[in-house]
Parts: sequence; structure tokens; C-alpha cells
Amino acid sequence: MPNTPANPRFRIRRLGRSLFLTLALGAAFLASSPAPAAQLVDRIVAVVNDEAITATELEQALQQSISNLRQRMGPGNLPPRQVLRRQLLDRLIIDRIQLQRARERGIQVSAQEVDQAISRVARQNNMAPGQFRQALRRQGIDFGQYRERLEEQILRSRLQDREVRSKVHVTDEEVESYLARKGQGGRQRYEYELQHILVEVPEQASPEETDRLRTKAEGLRERIRGGEQFGKVAAAESDGQNALEGGALGWFQPGELPAPVLAEVEAVEPGHLSRVVRTPSGFHLFKVTDRRAEESAQETQVKARHILLRTDSGRSEREARRLAGDLLQRVRSGQGDFAALARQFSDGPSARDGGALGWISRGEMVQPFEELVFSLEPGTYGGPVRTQHGIHIVEVQEERQKTIDPEDRQKAAQNALRTRKTRERMDQWLRQLRAQAYVDIRLDER
Repeated sequence: MPNTPANPRFRIRRLGRSLFLTLALGAAFLASSPAPAAQLVDRIVAVVNDEAITATELEQALQQSISNLRQRMGPGNLPPRQVLRRQLLDRLIIDRIQLQRARERGIQVSAQEVDQAISRVARQNNMAPGQFRQALRRQGIDFGQYRERLEEQILRSRLQDREVRSKVHVTDEEVESYLARKGQGGRQRYEYELQHILVEVPEQASPEETDRLRTKAEGLRERIRGGEQFGKVAAAESDGQNALEGGALGWFQPGELPAPVLAEVEAVEPGHLSRVVRTPSGFHLFKVTDRRAEESAQETQVKARHILLRTDSGRSEREARRLAGDLLQRVRSGQGDFAALARQFSDGPSARDGGALGWISRGEMVQPFEELVFSLEPGTYGGPVRTQHGIHIVEVQEERQKTIDPEDRQKAAQNALRTRKTRERMDQWLRQLRAQAYVDIRLDER
């Protein structure tokens, strides 16, 4: 049985985010409902070293991935199921390789640590542990399987800490050089929200193979320019880790992007495509979905209050939106006090304080909420807006400009450089793991 070529599908990645923020309800790998076809239970779709991945595991992940993609891209823009199945199998393979490596290295996670992690996830979703269990059950997620998947993710994270992150260092000279470059030229610099497609080039690729892969990348670019949705093409064709999220990468500071990528991204207006970019891992294509001015010596902060109406406690989203609209009308017409209504109706932890959130900087809140808050003038109200926590309405009370402390700027520069270095090291490490593993793929393509 041949060893398959290295293809980790883990490339440009936003690192440094809290592990537990990735474990919100509905994470793709947590689906635990029965596979639709019972006969798939014992069929093996891949062997990874001496362990099997079954069709049931793959089918469970596929169902949740389809649900997530429908929410992100709409039901009419999904790639074929077989394409998604292949992408998901690659993800399951690289996850399994990391788990095997963690166990070989003697890395362990105690039951108490898993319990603490679950409590953190519950708090981040503004729930008590019992409520969190109920929410999992309503989404068809078995709690025992949730614990198991959470333990596995902690194991992978600890392995990455030991073998990658702990070996990344940023010097004072690098920080000073980074800050000096930021201050040069007197031109406005931006942060970028990106989507990404990777066409991977194997390390030992011949010139002919490299040319073929470049042609493939250029062809994908032309398909998107011709009207195909970027996210659909990414989900079907990209070798990047974020393929199954439609290639969505989130926001990047300039210092977090490799120089050749930054040069292309800076030349692109929001909504448009970059040219194909070559890096050691392959050929990349980026779409700039949005951009915003990079923070200067000052940042804008807003003081806000909100009312949160949860939709996982017996209240439907339609009911929550109707109530939110009614409350919004009452405060706008002067028939209700926002703080009093927050104490009465809000399901958030700030309810007892009249919904007060204090001073908010960009990057501190989830994106839909942040976009609403920073679009409002002081003394105005907005919403309803949907986040993973529920339905919100907002009051912006004040706005101010806050000088950023020089020490904070140093830390931000250090973090940006560490993120870039870690991403590059992670890429190399995962490629090596995948190349060293024995993998036999038995996926039925019919």
C-alpha cells in the first residue's frame, strides 16, 4: 500500500487565539449524531500509521461541515459532497497524526483539566455547566463525545506548544526594526480581512510539476474572476487549513503577513483578488474582503451598553428578534430606560449593571457586534444584531480617543512577529509530520 504524498492542508493560519474559543457550540469535529447510513459503521476510509479512520467518523464530520458551510455561504454554493469528504478526510488524518505524536511524547490531559476546559467554554457562552450540557444536547452533540474531542484538542495544542510555539523567539532588534518600518513613508497602513486558496507544491516537486500547479492556481483565479464564489472554490480546491471555512482567515496586521503576500495584498482594493503568490509552501490566492486603518498612536474607544436575548433557553430566534425590536422602539421613543430594560430582560452577565460593557476597543468583541457598536454615534441605539451568543441591541453612550502606551505598542509588535514566525514554523512542522506518517487512503470516490 503506497504512502500518499504530503498534503497537511494546514498553511496560513491565525495563531495565538484562545484554544477554548475554537470550541464553541457547533464546531465541525464535534458532530455526534448517528451516521445516516448504518452500513458505514465499520468501513475503513483511511489507515494512519496503525490506526483506522472509519466512514462513520468521516460522515459525522461531513454533516456538521455542510451545516456550517450552508450558514456561511448559502445552500446553493456548496461544493459536491465528495469534494468536502476528501477535504475533511485530510483534516482528520493530520489531526490523528498529531494525537499519535502527543501520546508518543507522553503528553497527557487529566479529567480535571477537561472539566475546567468545559467550564471555560460554558462561561464564554454565558452559560452554567448544566445549561451548556442542555445546549449540546439540543444540537445533537453527545456530551461524552464532546469531552473526548475536547481532550484531543487540548492534547494537540500542548504538542504544538512543546514542538513549535516554545521554539519561536522574537528579539528586541526585530521589534525595533518592525516599529521603524511602520513609521516610515508617512502613508496610511491597513489591516486586512482575507480569504485564501492554497495550491500546495511538494518540497521535491520537479519544474514541470511546479509549472502545472501554477497553471492550476491561475485557473482557479480565472474561475473566480468569471463569477464563481471564492468560498465555494476554496472549499472545493484549496489545500489550506481553512478550506472548509471557505478560505476565511480573519483579520491580519501587516506584520503578520510574509513580505511577498503583503506586497500583493496591499495592491488590492476590498472585494478584489490578488495575483497568484509563490511561497515555499505553494501558490496562494487571496481575496481582500475588507480593510481598516491600522492603529496609530491613538485608538478609538466607545462606551456602550447592550441587551442580550438568548435563543437557546426555549425562546426562538424569531421571538428574540421581535422582543429586541420592541425594546429598541421603546428606548428610541423615550418610553423606556435602556439600563432598566437591560436589568429586566437581558440574559447577559452585564444585566445586573444595566447592560454596561464599559469602554470597548476594536478587536475585543465578536465581529458582528463590534461592527454595529463602532458604526453608531454617541447617544444612539442599534440592532438587532445576531452573534453566537444570541440577539443584541446596543446603546453607544460616549466615544473617546485613547493614547496607546508605548509598552503596549512594543507588545503588539512582538505578538505580530511571533504570530508570523509561529505560522511559518507550524507549516514546516505539519508538512514533516505528514510526510513521515504512513497513510493509506481507502475513500470510495463513487
